[in-house]
Amino acid sequence: MKKKLIYLIIFMFCTAGVFAQITFSLKSAPAYLDVYLNGELINPVSFSYPDGVRKYTISQKGILTFKAMGYKTLEYHYDSLPANKNIVSIKLENETGRLQLISEHKTGVQPKSAYFTADGKRLFVPLLDDRGIEVFKITDTFLEYEKRLTVPNSRAVGFVEALCDERRRELWVSNMFQDRLHIYNLDTLEYKTSVPSGGVLSKLIVQSPDGNITVVSNWLSLNISVFNSDTKELLARIPIRGTPRGMAFSPDGNTLYVCNYDFPEVVVIDMTKNAVTTRWRYRSGEGAARHIIYNDGKLYVSDMHPGSINILDPITGVLIRSTLVAPCINTIVLSPDGKYIFASSRGNNHPVDYTIPGPDFGAVYMLRADNLVILERIWGRNQPTGLAVSPDGKFLAFTDFLDANLEWYSLNY
Repeated sequence: MKKKLIYLIIFMFCTAGVFAQITFSLKSAPAYLDVYLNGELINPVSFSYPDGVRKYTISQKGILTFKAMGYKTLEYHYDSLPANKNIVSIKLENETGRLQLISEHKTGVQPKSAYFTADGKRLFVPLLDDRGIEVFKITDTFLEYEKRLTVPNSRAVGFVEALCDERRRELWVSNMFQDRLHIYNLDTLEYKTSVPSGGVLSKLIVQSPDGNITVVSNWLSLNISVFNSDTKELLARIPIRGTPRGMAFSPDGNTLYVCNYDFPEVVVIDMTKNAVTTRWRYRSGEGAARHIIYNDGKLYVSDMHPGSINILDPITGVLIRSTLVAPCINTIVLSPDGKYIFASSRGNNHPVDYTIPGPDFGAVYMLRADNLVILERIWGRNQPTGLAVSPDGKFLAFTDFLDANLEWYSLNY
């Protein structure tokens, strides 16, 4: 009886947390926010650089508070912390600013890009390491999951980029592992057909201003495929002597500007001849030109290597302005009025492999389009990649590539 009483007392002390210690790992944005337990500041006991994780040891459970100047405070009871593979993931939102978080949504594995329909009622998210394309519908300010589009009788993964062809009411999606283009009815979302992409590891899809031709950049075969938009006939393959990524047409459709990911270079193609006419190196040294936009007599080019955005003259290729923004700048998009440019930064890569979460979270930046002055930054999670602004300019969506996550923000200029 005496032994039982001793065991009972020991059990009561342990379950009360007198002797227990709790350890948790934290990855956060901003990286060095303050952590409080029941109102008292606590400090990390260790830090791991490659994955950006700090470890904390606490002697009791309770309310954890996360604070940083200029950000909204977050509070969680320890038992309800959002965890991913035993790492607590905390992202603070700006106290004030043009971009305010509305909601976050889970997606399939590796959401690669994001595209709005012209009416702003749907958002498409191709999945790189999963089957198909996620479809979200928008009602007022709310974003909600609708369905996933797949290819009949196929379990293939590798969906990369999309194009909404409003003239033909079609959704084109590239699959880089199949080297095919899948086409859906934009109204009913029914599968229509698939065609060979004309290259190897096909990615971006862009249409000429008149809609007559559609072009596809092929990463490994180092060429551009040119299609008749109506018949889906492959008209030409244009070699560019480099790795093609982003593309943009001139307003008259006679010129195609192509980012060469191997260098800080834009390749200029005469589409009346389907031939390269010139190459513009916009700076010396290494570079990785990734995405390109033509707007109001300017070319905007993102460069992943230094993490910069650059403005070029579309006639001469002269560099007008360049701004270092953040590590691994990925996608760039313009606001509908052309006054602002938005850029997703994946953050620093893990030293072993970019598909492993790196030492910090990425972010999305808002800049003035005329002078590339940074106006605002909002944090994402692991590798913000896909990025889109709604046609009415009221909302911004971006994907967290390694977290299978989609973030939905209101946008107030």
